[in-house]
Amino acid sequence: MSGTVRRVTSVPIILSILCGLLMGATLSSRASDPPPAWTMVTSSISPPPMAGAMMAYSSRAERFVLFGGWDGVEGLNGTWVYDPRNVTWTAVHPLTRPTSRGDGMLVYDSVADVFVLFGGWHKEANDTYTRLADTWVFSLANHTWMAQHPVRSPSARSDAQVAYDSHADVVLVFGGFDGTSYLQDIWYYSLRNDNWSPRPSATTPSPRADGRMVYVDSQDRFLVFGGNDFSGPNYTFHHLSDTWSYDWKANDWTPLASAVGPSARDYPVFSVDPNAGLALLTSGFGERIILDDLWGFNLASDTWVNLTPEVSPPARFAAVGGFDPVKDVLVLFSGLANTGLLADTWHYAYGGPVGASAALPLGLAMASAVVLGVVVAIALWSSFKRRRS
Repeated sequence: MSGTVRRVTSVPIILSILCGLLMGATLSSRASDPPPAWTMVTSSISPPPMAGAMMAYSSRAERFVLFGGWDGVEGLNGTWVYDPRNVTWTAVHPLTRPTSRGDGMLVYDSVADVFVLFGGWHKEANDTYTRLADTWVFSLANHTWMAQHPVRSPSARSDAQVAYDSHADVVLVFGGFDGTSYLQDIWYYSLRNDNWSPRPSATTPSPRADGRMVYVDSQDRFLVFGGNDFSGPNYTFHHLSDTWSYDWKANDWTPLASAVGPSARDYPVFSVDPNAGLALLTSGFGERIILDDLWGFNLASDTWVNLTPEVSPPARFAAVGGFDPVKDVLVLFSGLANTGLLADTWHYAYGGPVGASAALPLGLAMASAVVLGVVVAIALWSSFKRRRS
């Protein structure tokens, strides 16, 4: 009898010891993770200061490709390759390349192993802006641009929301700005057929431009955040802060409500971190303020969490970036800041818990107190936004 008691009472003791060991291992693992942080990795060779460029990541080459942008005077048509592991920028010089432009739509087609470019704006010699409706593909393997000639295309536009669906093998474009109106239509492009087709849906997000869209491969869905739907005189704008999910198979758009989330803005950088189960969003232009905060959208719970670390890159908008799952960093480059155009490169390493536990805040949000230089930014903003008039 006494032996039985000892065996029974030893069970909770053993369980307690095991739980303690597991908790200790978990705490040790978390303690060993590097703290979430931004690191400036600007190299001596890089693209010039710019805003409104286009950049996408090749999962096969583990490189980013950047094209175009705006240097404060005119649109650009340079092509650059960024290697996050070696922290190097390399200019490439194809014999044929698209016309100079800003705010076009560039994505990586992982099935064809090429980058697909559509639209944007081009500054003419008479200081007017023309919206574009051309389609190009870029091969990183041989550094060549090739014009596509689809029979049908979306109307000319810039500033649309775009992402590539690797399951359906299509490029999805939503909304944008045609020089007069904010758009709400949805199109998709199949490189296999060299064909653009409309994709009407019973419910869609409101008309907008300069929001951001990403594709979540593990969940086979798109996410859209923010943008703007009004640009008036005297620097009056209307920015959005809504989050939407789109299911390609069901052709269904769903608004996602969250108790907390990023403030209304346009021109952020938005990219999926599959390792942490987050869609990371940073920077942008809010209500008369340039932003430097960092947010994570938890893909498991459809909730936003503020991940802004104690030290951030200078506040900016119209930057480019993306996530490199091999290096496990979010890359941020260029943009328009309070001080003017930027050409700096930054890496953000999350290093925190994954999945649903990622919804736990990792630190206090750092309030942006940058006021000095707003006059300079507003002047540059006026020039940058003249294409809206």
